[in-house]
Amino acid sequence: MTERMTTSPAIPKAPPAGLVRFAQRIQRRVSSFAENMSPPPFALLDLVMSRWVSDALGAITRLGVADLLASGGPKDAAALASELDLHAPSLYRVLRALARRGLLVEADDGNFALTEVTRPLAKDHPSSMRNMVLEVTRERNVEVWARLHHSIKTGSSAWSTLHEEDMWAHLDARPEEHAIFHGAMVELTREAAPAFARALDYASYGTICDIGGGEGQLLATILAVHGAARGVLVDAPKVVAGAPRVLSEYGVSDRCEIVAADILRGVPAGRGFYLDKNILHGLSDELARDALRTWREAMPEGGKLALIEVVVPERGGAYLQFLDLQMMLVSFGGKERTRSELTELLASAGLSLERVIDTPSPMSLILAARAG
Repeated sequence: MTERMTTSPAIPKAPPAGLVRFAQRIQRRVSSFAENMSPPPFALLDLVMSRWVSDALGAITRLGVADLLASGGPKDAAALASELDLHAPSLYRVLRALARRGLLVEADDGNFALTEVTRPLAKDHPSSMRNMVLEVTRERNVEVWARLHHSIKTGSSAWSTLHEEDMWAHLDARPEEHAIFHGAMVELTREAAPAFARALDYASYGTICDIGGGEGQLLATILAVHGAARGVLVDAPKVVAGAPRVLSEYGVSDRCEIVAADILRGVPAGRGFYLDKNILHGLSDELARDALRTWREAMPEGGKLALIEVVVPERGGAYLQFLDLQMMLVSFGGKERTRSELTELLASAGLSLERVIDTPSPMSLILAARAG
């Protein structure tokens, strides 16, 4: 009887960060040119109504239309409605609107098809963003964004005007909502992980402790790229329950320990490298400082801490501006921070910022060490 071999998936190479930033600048300038060529009232109206595009994409994703078009090929509204038990005339109007926006293809025979941009709406697409689209258009997010004025006026979370519990408790009590949110985070990590995995020589640090690493998508990618490295995945019990499957898929189970823990209260000590992705941006400066102090205590002399976060440019430039507003609306006083703000925050916890590594993703890798 032969032992079945586990083969890790091929980790794609990430495009150069500079090339991606250049392409994004060109895209923004083209969009700005198109807006400036339109009469200002109509350009403004188009911008304001763009939120409805998101809602329409969320609806066809939620109802299974995107999955059916992906698996069955082009279909007309009547055929789609019949298979999915929908109201055909209403469905047609939504599909027609998306097609006129260039997000679907409407053929002369009345059939609709997905485009390159909308194919990732399907759950089986290798780069599926289905959960992310559902997350952004979920009622709980729509409701808090409708109360943005409250946060601007008071400086407090809009979430608190709608719910007695915080967002994490809300999600924990609602399995479907938790699954969509967690699935969205997995999708974002999956797309950015190859760039982060190749940003450093992780094997030279020994064991990598991924703080709040979910099911291990990022850590598994790093271990697959760096065959000599070992890892420790730390997150809440409910979250890490899915980690064995992910680690097995990447063929790194024998090099990764799984620890269920509250990452804000304590993490395994004595590892050479600690990694945290998108935890601090959901925390106020006070809570973030406390978390950093906790993680610093776990670090040995010579150990490193890497934060994967958005670094807001000091002047101009794009930085996932509306993710920053999402943090303002739903988090514990969280925000996206500038390099100087990150430097000050790290120093307040006894850490020093060593360097910031740009990646093709909207996030950077901030490398820090124990100060003094």
